[in-house]
Amino acid sequence: MGNIELNFSLNRKDFKLDVDLKLPASGVSAIYGPSGCGKTTLLRCIAGLEDSAQGALKVKSSVWQDGASFLPTYKRPLGLVFQESSLLPHLSAQGNLDYALKRCSSKPNVTEVDTILEVMGVQHLLHKKPAQLSGGERQRIAIARALLTKPQLLLMDEPLASLDSARKAEILPYLEKIKADYSLPIIYVTHSIDEVARLADYLVLMEKGAVHRHGQAVSLLSELGLPFQAGDQAGVVIEGALDSKDPDWG
Repeated sequence: MGNIELNFSLNRKDFKLDVDLKLPASGVSAIYGPSGCGKTTLLRCIAGLEDSAQGALKVKSSVWQDGASFLPTYKRPLGLVFQESSLLPHLSAQGNLDYALKRCSSKPNVTEVDTILEVMGVQHLLHKKPAQLSGGERQRIAIARALLTKPQLLLMDEPLASLDSARKAEILPYLEKIKADYSLPIIYVTHSIDEVARLADYLVLMEKGAVHRHGQAVSLLSELGLPFQAGDQAGVVIEGALDSKDPDWG
């Protein structure tokens, strides 16, 4: 499946970023850390949105950025999902999806479109305006919009941060379904260890603009000496396989 190789540095008066990473080009790589540690700045560097950043980025065999070249954001085959859905308020959900489809270089066919709408469970919402949708529904439309562009890399910047616990519980199964159904590498920024435990295959721990530790999520989440393994954040992930399902109790 290859790797995602990235090396970025950024030096401002109030913040310094220095990151050198090789991430798997499959599954979910979670970028985790406290507010202000550089998670979103790193994601913006990957998206090509930080003009002052120096660095290099290679996604599998494609060079998006190095010392000699820089692929602008609109030419990078990526999908980007923010904390807020950022839907155009004057368009229906269908209109927002059509807006993305008109501007993507590799358009999905009818079957692919229908599959994405089904995966995200939004077929019945397409006629509604954003103001008529719940926060979770808006975010599902935003994720569907990103998937419709057929990205080679999906970037998600705390997509559940603005949702209450009920809406988070509503949308997490859809994120798990994307992970299961698509061979699409996802870089997922979060400050929620619950989301890491549920979604991440690979984990990057950031602190003060630098990488503190990185590795397979199951291994790191089992290390008791790491900063998130304290207080009510402590826990462990155990991998297993479903053997059978009780017909009465599910």
